[in-house]
Amino acid sequence: MTFAEPDGPLDPRGIPQEFVDTPGLYVHIPFCSRLCPFCPYNKVLFHPRAASDYMSRLRREISWYGNLGPFTSLYVGGGTPTLAWKDLEFLSDLPVAGERAIEVLPSHMTPTMAQRLDGIGFDSVSLGVQSFHDSVLRHLQRPNTAAQNLRAVPVARETFACVDVDLIFDVAYDDPSILLGDLATAFSMGVDQVSTYPLMRFGYTPFGKAHHDRRAEHRLLAQAADLAEGYGYRRSSVWTFLRRDGQVYSSITRPYYLGLGAGAASFTGSSFLVNHFGLPQYEAAVDADHPPVALRAQLPPAAAAAYRIFWQAYTGAVTPGGDKLMSHLVARSAVATALALGWAQGDQQRGVELTRAGYDHFHDAERWVTYHLIEPLWEQMMAEHNRGRCPTHQGPAGQVTGTRSRWRSQAGSMDSGVTTSSSTATSP
Repeated sequence: MTFAEPDGPLDPRGIPQEFVDTPGLYVHIPFCSRLCPFCPYNKVLFHPRAASDYMSRLRREISWYGNLGPFTSLYVGGGTPTLAWKDLEFLSDLPVAGERAIEVLPSHMTPTMAQRLDGIGFDSVSLGVQSFHDSVLRHLQRPNTAAQNLRAVPVARETFACVDVDLIFDVAYDDPSILLGDLATAFSMGVDQVSTYPLMRFGYTPFGKAHHDRRAEHRLLAQAADLAEGYGYRRSSVWTFLRRDGQVYSSITRPYYLGLGAGAASFTGSSFLVNHFGLPQYEAAVDADHPPVALRAQLPPAAAAAYRIFWQAYTGAVTPGGDKLMSHLVARSAVATALALGWAQGDQQRGVELTRAGYDHFHDAERWVTYHLIEPLWEQMMAEHNRGRCPTHQGPAGQVTGTRSRWRSQAGSMDSGVTTSSSTATSP
């Protein structure tokens, strides 16, 4: 996949015409009261004036796309969106057909905050718990405590239709019993979904790079799946477990999505758009009435189908039918290959599900995509926080042609249709 700066300012009226189907909406609020050293997402320290200025631009950006709705869903992430909760009320006027979801820091999940978010129209929340063990929270330098995490879950469950609990595990640091204990705690509290993300070591974060023991991660996730079954949960994606009657919380598996805000990304079905990460660059573009797109990649049908099937497979199941990208030869060939290798079970007509071996291989593929595609792109864009223009990315993962910045994955172009050569949107 090759990214390049747009050939001049974009027209906000043109982007809706690129979508092959109605998208979901993702809104990024980049402000945090403190910056966790492991977190790779686009974020800045909270300041009331800066947040107010940003939110005024965000409202303006969103106003360009009202006719694109009703959106299939709304997800608000960050950052810590609830730091700007007073400025989120305008979201209640957006046309949204499905869930309205938001990320919440557990220490913010008080009865009062729950009522505020409910009043805005949110019906789903993801709690950034990360662990119910203070030792892990200190290791991650999180601003929340185990006690706050335990208090937040029942408050959320009393108010919202869907409650997701995010957990992080690091086999290089944690004893396996810590994640299993955290899972048991979350399962016993009856949340709808538990997301168990392996700690990703982005080189540009203070945590830096580290070796991953993938086999140890496979074993731990297999134990987690067995534990989930005993509590009435099932593995619903590579890294999530869903209560049998629970609702899914997922901001990264929308077939198509419009990303708004600094650091957000969009997938139209034929192109991938990345917004400016730097607030000055983002705000300047919006002030000029131009979509704040810093980089874009045009995807031929084979590449778009590869991207689409990759994120559909992340959910652990592929059902027949759906949009034309899922019917593309690349998507059908990927399913056939997974069946032949024993990574999936079922058939093309009725649908397939990942086997345990398939989950292991997809876990490894997801990590490869993260380090070879997402990290170089985000590292490039993070440099906007220190520069006044869209940065160039030079070296083995990119090239500069003329005056236009271009970025190419280390694996080369997606034109080959390889299913793991996919990029991802900024996700909370």
